[in-house]
Amino acid sequence: MKPPASFSALGSDFDAFLYATIGADRNGMPLSVVSALARMDLDPWHEAAGLADVSVDTATGKLTSLLAALSDPILTGPSPGITAARLIALLPRRLETNSRSPATKCGIAAAIHPPSRMNVILLAIYMILMLGTQFALMHRPPPAHAGTAHVPAPPAAASHAPPVAPGK
Repeated sequence: MKPPASFSALGSDFDAFLYATIGADRNGMPLSVVSALARMDLDPWHEAAGLADVSVDTATGKLTSLLAALSDPILTGPSPGITAARLIALLPRRLETNSRSPATKCGIAAAIHPPSRMNVILLAIYMILMLGTQFALMHRPPPAHAGTAHVPAPPAAASHAPPVAPGK
């Protein structure tokens, strides 16, 4: 089953984990991780991302407790810890270093979009420059003319006909 289009923006990195089978329910139907997490009123993609972001031991412990909380004992099998370890192995590889990049600490959205405070500062600087330019243009002195003499207007449309002699 393909996830809805709204989830495709989150990527398919977690598909192997989310669509893995945990076990069969009372009716013999296979139950996937995405279905089990949804039955617990948890966002499956958010939980998968959270599990992928922590160490393997921490992720296995958290998933073990979630599997143990399932209401159907058939699903958990003999050992929720073994099932959790199998499922955690399906998550994408994570960085095992203690020093994370700033983009990882702040999340992917912070790496893609600049902070909104910076946008406000840049907009304020732009507005100040534009208003300053308008102010300077409005208050500049009028241009100086070379002379104040009145320049006669150009003659009206002259015809190309020869002048008429008086008395004719």
